[in-house]
Amino acid sequence: MPRNPTLKSPWAARDRVTEREAKREAVLQTAARAFAENGYHRTSLEEIAARLGVSKPTIYYYARNKDDLIAAIAARALDEIVAAMDADEQSSALSQLSHLLRRYAEIMTTDFGQCAIVVRDARIEGTVGEGFRKSMSLIDTRIRELLILGEKDGSIAKCDIKLTSFMIAGAINEIVRWYDPAGTLAPPMIAEKFVNQLTTGLAPRK
Repeated sequence: MPRNPTLKSPWAARDRVTEREAKREAVLQTAARAFAENGYHRTSLEEIAARLGVSKPTIYYYARNKDDLIAAIAARALDEIVAAMDADEQSSALSQLSHLLRRYAEIMTTDFGQCAIVVRDARIEGTVGEGFRKSMSLIDTRIRELLILGEKDGSIAKCDIKLTSFMIAGAINEIVRWYDPAGTLAPPMIAEKFVNQLTTGLAPRK
């Protein structure tokens, strides 16, 4: 597949200080796009190298193998979602949950977010799979904690915590199935609409 002619190759960079990081970022971005388009099993390191216009051994300088590469991509997506857990603890649980879900939804519109779902669907085992499941469990646990806290502070109506957390995560994860970057809705707008719909259903009835 031809590379984007407007994308400046980091392999042409002369700044030694930032060169390696720029190259690693290019590898991750290109690999994320390939995995998102073709899935895990149908994407090879040869294809990723071809997209970058480099040799396959060059890829090994930034990742030991395909598992290592997609693990780094998925980890970044999940790390950004986890970072959104640090909301204002003085605000209501519903407000904190909205903050988390908004960022969660935005990440799911990116190639990195799609790769997180690719890892899940590919059922990759070993340290890659274990690390992924640990991060996903952390996110699920936080959603459940906020639902419980919301019941206590009155910002969330009483609900089945387990089923509600499944509903929320399932709805947001499915964004990767239908999101079209060329569509009319930008990621922030999609996230806003999702959060508004989900939190409206969680708020106590007046």
